[in-house]
Amino acid sequence: MTNLLPFPQHGSRILLFWGVAILVYFLMVFGTLADIERITSVRAFDMRPTGYTYADALALISALGDEGRRIYLMRQIPLDMVYPALLAISSASSLFWLSRSFDSTVRWYRAFAAMAYLAATADYAENLLIVWMLNAGPSVPEALVTAASLASMSKSILSTIVFTTLLVALTEFAIRRMRRMREI
Repeated sequence: MTNLLPFPQHGSRILLFWGVAILVYFLMVFGTLADIERITSVRAFDMRPTGYTYADALALISALGDEGRRIYLMRQIPLDMVYPALLAISSASSLFWLSRSFDSTVRWYRAFAAMAYLAATADYAENLLIVWMLNAGPSVPEALVTAASLASMSKSILSTIVFTTLLVALTEFAIRRMRRMREI
């Protein structure tokens, strides 16, 4: 089967992508997103997996002020433009690598690997819509908030499916590995 998506093929490269993805994640969660929450006393848009209402968005946009907007636009968004690609490559590569280590009955992992790229696409849409909302300020259109909220929920749903599949694949890999070790 021809590989149409770019997957690192070696475990060490996959681990490198995971390491960088985790580093960027920690920089966001304990850095920029924590700063935004400290300034606003409200969770940032990125940290709302179930979405948000128009009133929620207005409250956050108002609470950000100039400093919060600057942090969101100049520090958080740039980090979050790198993170989705790193996470998609890490997750998809891991699923692809795991699927190659099994027999042909688990090729469906490859379909879930492609879903990691869909999650990244939803994350990029969320980021662009957040930038648009922050630039619009308190006069943000309700339709824009709805679109951003849907992008946030889509990202969360797709990411949850990918991570659940990755956990299943890793569990299956570990079980198969233990069975092989017992046979030796």
